Parts: sequence; C-alpha cells; structure tokens
Amino acid sequence: MAFLNLPDPSIDRSSMDDMAPPLLEPTVRDWSLMPLDALASIFVSLGAVEVLMGAGLVCRSWLEAAKLPDVWRAVDMQNHEVVFEKDDFVLCAMAKAAVDRSDGQLRVFAGMSFVTDELLQYIFERSPSLTTLRLTWCDVFRTRPINVIRESPVLELRTLELDGAYMNAGELADVLARCPLLEVLGLHDCFQINDDGERALREKFARIKNLMIEWRAEPIHIYSSDYGNDDCVSVPDFEDECNDYGNYDCECC
Repeated sequence: MAFLNLPDPSIDRSSMDDMAPPLLEPTVRDWSLMPLDALASIFVSLGAVEVLMGAGLVCRSWLEAAKLPDVWRAVDMQNHEVVFEKDDFVLCAMAKAAVDRSDGQLRVFAGMSFVTDELLQYIFERSPSLTTLRLTWCDVFRTRPINVIRESPVLELRTLELDGAYMNAGELADVLARCPLLEVLGLHDCFQINDDGERALREKFARIKNLMIEWRAEPIHIYSSDYGNDDCVSVPDFEDECNDYGNYDCECC
C-alpha cells in the first residue's frame, strides 16, 4: 500500500516562511555615476588612443573624466594598430588633443612617422614638464632642424630615444645642446650618423650618462600616409564627434 506524505497540520508553516532567505533583486550598475578620479585611474591604464577613440566617447561623465590632466601625463602613440590605420593628419590632431588635455602636465610622449616638426613644436611649447621623448621613423629636426627646439628648448628632458631618425650628427648636436638635463640618449638605425659622428657626439656630450648608438643589419623603412601633409590640422572637437556618433543618447546619460 502506498502512503502519501501529507503535511503535518501541527506545524506552523507561516513561521518557516518568515525564515526563508529573501529573493535577491538583480543589481544594475550605472557606470556613469562612478567618481571621476576613479574613472581617470582606469583611463590611465587604457592609454591615450583608447581614451580618445573609445572610452572618452561613451557618455558625458566619461568625457569629463577623459579631460582630466592626470590621464595625459604619458601619451604613447607608438604601440597601437590605429597608428597604422589612420591618416597622419588624424593622428596628429589626436596628439594635439592629448597635449591640450594634459594642461602642461605631459611628461612622456611617444610617436611614430606621423610626428612632424610642427607637432613637436606644439608639444614643446605646451609641455614644460616633458621628461621623455621617443620617436620612431620621424622626419623631424631636418625640415626646420634647429628652429623648433631653439624657439622651445626642452629644459626638463631627461630621455631621448630616436629610431630611424633622418638627421646627421651636426643636426642632432644642435638638438642636444638645448636639452641641458639629458641623461639618456638612445639612437637606433640613425644611418646618417656614421662612426665619426658618433665619436664627435660622445666627445661633445660627455655629460650624457647613458649614450647608446646601434644599427641593425638592414634598414627598415616605414612610410607615412600618401597625404604628404607636413603641418597638422587643428584639433578636432571630440565632443562634437560624440554627438555625431549619437553616443550621448545612451541610457547612462
């Protein structure tokens, strides 16, 4: 014979219901309400390109965080695929925007073949705290080799790294003469600087503690875009760019 497990009428089940854990409601986070300093710390780890082209365009609060000077103390525009995809004048405009947002606090800048003398002068004039400059395959200090740095000496520069620079020893000496605190000089594949030029540089700038000059077996050429635009266009208004993409219609705004 089968027996049914009927509830015991003597047990007060209302008290047991009270002891049951409450159902948890799903948590919805409004990321636009994060403190600006917390957002800025995240943006620093993302990098300049990601902030200018992505994170800084999400919503108004993220754009505010993306404009804090602390985000722009180091601007690395070397190691990113965008550098090989965008036109030179776009990259130059992005670099100018980063410099403007740094509000004079930029300390490290790294760029590739899109960098021109005009952009360098823009950086020097607005970045009195610049301590590190890294340039790869940039045609700089040659078109106007000395005027750029003569007008805006880099008085705080401690590290200068040039990879594939189109300049000879004499032109480089003019630059180094206006970097009185330089401690590290790295030259890679600067083929216009021969052995005699290297000796002259070492003798004239013995004050530079770490001077390294090296060449690869064969030169590597990286060409800039076909636009041939030596001077950079004005900095685009990234707020207008946000509106154009419709990003301000997101729910967090």
